[in-house]
Formats: sequence, C-alpha cells, structure tokens
Amino acid sequence: MVILDTNIIIDHLRASKSGSATLLMRLSEIKPKELLALSVISVQELYTGQSTLDVQREQLLLGSIAPLKILPYTYEVAHLAGMIARDLPRPIALADAAIAAATIINGGQLFTLNQKHFQGIENLEFMTIG
Repeated sequence: MVILDTNIIIDHLRASKSGSATLLMRLSEIKPKELLALSVISVQELYTGQSTLDVQREQLLLGSIAPLKILPYTYEVAHLAGMIARDLPRPIALADAAIAAATIINGGQLFTLNQKHFQGIENLEFMTIG
C-alpha cells in the first residue's frame, strides 16, 4: 500500500487547474488505485485550506480522494505518532507524525514531496517514482 502525504494531493489539485500531469497521476499509472491510501489527518489538513470554501474546488478535492482508501486515526496510530514525536531529536508536526505512524502501522510506503519532514523515523519506508 502507498500512503499519500497531504502535499501530493495539494500538488495534484494545483496542477489539475492547468491540465498538467501530476505525481498522483503518474503513481496511478504504476500502482492500482486500490493500493493508494490517505490518512484521515490529511483530509483534515486539506480542509484547513481556504480553497475548500469554493464549491468547485471542494468537488475537485472530493473527486481526487474518492478512489483512495482513507486510513483512520486509531489508538495504535496515535500511540506510535506520540512515540515518534517524543523520540525524534527535532520537532515534528503532529500531522506529519500521524501520517508517518499510519504508514508504518499499515505496512505501507509514504509518497511525499518532502522526505525531509520525515527523516529519522524508524521503520518508515518511502515510495519514489522516476
């Protein structure tokens, strides 16, 4: 399973306006959509943006995430996210810790535009495409 970081969806939404190919489109060509997932924390992050006030943009967002499996924020994910935040030698955003934990708990690979946010997290694997 490939878990998408929030920035992959944001990139997709921005590029979709211009008709450009996105990383999400490229990933969908090599991985079945059933194997793509998004943390419910990412859904919250996406709705934090003002663009969701626009009905058409919200519909584009909903259409983009509809085929994805939405991973819940469970006790197990929360517990691991807390340990990640505690054990890293530098601060990490709550959302990033939760997304990393969801990826690890679900045995997935994280697909992100910014691996730097997740550096040093044990057992976290990344998905990359050429």
